[in-house]
Amino acid sequence: MKSPPVARLDPVILEQFLSLCRQTQVDAGTMIIKSAEIPDRLYYLVEGSVEVIIEDDSGHDMVLAYLNKGHFFGEMAFFNSRQAQRSAWVRSRTDVVIAEMGYEEFRQLTTEHQGLVFELTTQMALRLFGADMKVSSLAFLDVKGRVAHTLLELCYEPDAHIRDEGWFLEISRPQLARLVGCSREMVCRVLKMLQSEGLIVYSAEGIVVHGTHAVPVTA
Repeated sequence: MKSPPVARLDPVILEQFLSLCRQTQVDAGTMIIKSAEIPDRLYYLVEGSVEVIIEDDSGHDMVLAYLNKGHFFGEMAFFNSRQAQRSAWVRSRTDVVIAEMGYEEFRQLTTEHQGLVFELTTQMALRLFGADMKVSSLAFLDVKGRVAHTLLELCYEPDAHIRDEGWFLEISRPQLARLVGCSREMVCRVLKMLQSEGLIVYSAEGIVVHGTHAVPVTA
């Protein structure tokens, strides 16, 4: 998910918010939030990228979203006091810097700075839209369509790199399978199909998505 536009949140408000937060550096691969934990605080991503993960009854996990610099997470129970525990995991994809603040302190701060609530609810709405799109793709697209759709979405991530031949995505097949919601074997078969059609090139290093259609549009 693309980082929020800088202009959307007043930098003075953001600076005051961050000055009141506890900031922590976290290594890549660290579980920041665990499902079933008691929620009492929200987080803000100062630097880096994290992934939001859910698990089904069989113990298989699926990545719901990638979040990047400027995104809040852990906010659901702030709006729903009946939520007794966390419903997802959040793990760092890269080395990150996070800022955290207790719900009650954040609630008091928002009485003075309503722009924080607007930013938080805007992010939640966009994330809900993304989740709806993901559910729709699971219901209506075949695996090939879901893989292709996911690869194009990843071209919008901050860690996608432009190369002469297209957009380079540093992602493994197991990671892609968890994003798409299918087996690694199925992802491998689809990647071979897409490569034979000249749409991508994949290797142990990552995946290159060919074509100008993959280039994110910037305003």
